[in-house]
Amino acid sequence: MDYELLGALCNADALAGDEEEVRQVIRSELSQLGWVERTDGLGSLIYSKESPQNSQSVMLCGHMDEVGFMVRTIDELGLIHLMKVGGVQTYGQCYQHVRVTTQDGRKVKGMAIAQYQNETVQRVFCDIGAQSREEVEALGIQTGDMVTFDTDFKAYQVDDIYAGKAMDNRLACYIMCQLAKRLDKVDLPYNLHLAFTSSEEVGIRGARTAAQMINPDSVFVIDVATAPNQLIRDHTNQRQMGQGPILTFFDRTLSPNRKMTQYIRHIAKDKGIKIQCDMFNSGGTDGGEAHKVHDGKPTVVTIVPVRYGHCTASLVNSRDVDQMTDLFQAILESLDSARLTQFRQF
Repeated sequence: MDYELLGALCNADALAGDEEEVRQVIRSELSQLGWVERTDGLGSLIYSKESPQNSQSVMLCGHMDEVGFMVRTIDELGLIHLMKVGGVQTYGQCYQHVRVTTQDGRKVKGMAIAQYQNETVQRVFCDIGAQSREEVEALGIQTGDMVTFDTDFKAYQVDDIYAGKAMDNRLACYIMCQLAKRLDKVDLPYNLHLAFTSSEEVGIRGARTAAQMINPDSVFVIDVATAPNQLIRDHTNQRQMGQGPILTFFDRTLSPNRKMTQYIRHIAKDKGIKIQCDMFNSGGTDGGEAHKVHDGKPTVVTIVPVRYGHCTASLVNSRDVDQMTDLFQAILESLDSARLTQFRQF
């Protein structure tokens, strides 16, 4: 695994609609490849490898934004009142190191403090140690500024285990960057579009606009998920870290194309890649909006298992990341016009 690249992606700060730091990391990694680069109106970053056959199109997508907070107001005591952006864990909002990104790019460190009533967050604010509103404003902090967890990407002592913020969904961004480099010199019989999407955590917005722009024939989604209870490691937990990528069969926003799920199973078996199979009663991914554009797009969702999502840090096993990358390389290298047409036949 490329420690430096994944670290740069996770350490970048990017709430919905404010993903410039992540775009910069991706551009520095992929701009030299010569793929066609463009953005949609929400800020999704799209890299396209176009086939000389001017044939069908495949969209692979994962979102750039993370959960966090936004500065709502600053009171006379110097406390910065926050609004939650995305589904931050209830008990992940208190006594956590955070950083405010000002409009001129300064990073101001502070502590997130939450007040609870009946296990519900009543309000959350950031304490930077200031004594007045003027002291806060002197640092350039103002309403609308982005507030993210102040967590540095790191390797743990246990082999292959890494910790960092925003793995949801910088892991997908990392995998897509690796795939672009692996497939750069490969002649594909279709147009491949890598969509690094905006604003998934606040309503799956960028996937819709990116898919409308690309108008793909099929859509593959990469995201992350965590099990509700990390203490359970039996057959009821199909989101176990270190047990391979996850193929999903249902979530609240998408019932995936069954021919695509079966094809992924086939490729994984052929390549000796162990996968987990799961479904979700709630939640959703970029697939929830991408599959609905134009005349409908055959779509499937794959997941990298992590522990402790939507909080100050997640844990990931790099073997799962590498296996997901290998799996998609095999998928994308094996697809052809006949297979893409078959996905759309009912």
